[in-house]
Amino acid sequence: MANEFRFKDYPNAIKFTPVTDDAIGALAAQYGLEFSTDYRAFLKSHNGFYFDRMTAAERLAPGIETFDFIRYLFGIDTGHPYNDLRHYLALPGVWDQALCAFAYPVSDSRGGDPIVEIHKGIAKGRIFFVDHEVMPDVADLKAEGVDLATMSADEALEHLVEQGCFFQVAKSFSDYLKKLVVYDDDGSINVSIRRPL
Repeated sequence: MANEFRFKDYPNAIKFTPVTDDAIGALAAQYGLEFSTDYRAFLKSHNGFYFDRMTAAERLAPGIETFDFIRYLFGIDTGHPYNDLRHYLALPGVWDQALCAFAYPVSDSRGGDPIVEIHKGIAKGRIFFVDHEVMPDVADLKAEGVDLATMSADEALEHLVEQGCFFQVAKSFSDYLKKLVVYDDDGSINVSIRRPL
């Protein structure tokens, strides 16, 4: 497929040490997460990817429509603070514990919008883009009488979708990787999500 992102096409990209089952399990237990089989396989084979370091790509093929710009795929204990999930989750006020109850970040956009995988409820395994400019602070939601911590995963996700801050971009982590496209836009290498979302 034209402009498809494939790990093998970037042998000189920064390599991250594949993570162990013990490290995956420890982080999952610390935050109450349930990593999908797809994401675990990615962590054990690549453990993150830093798209900003890519230096070559083809022009975007005619007819391909894209959404947003992706900067990182998160790994665990990568040694690179920007694409390290443990580091990201530990940052105060970035990804609240109430959100960890049903979703965890797998990727990050250039604008700082996380792309997350749902790990509980009927949307389990699906990938959502989170618009951080629309996303209300969890404390503000609570002040309005919306307590994500006491809602079911399905109720919390439904509320955030209705607020316009969560919207689905892929059916699974594998599907998300298949939707990534790489292209040269006048010397700038971009990675985006292929539409339709």
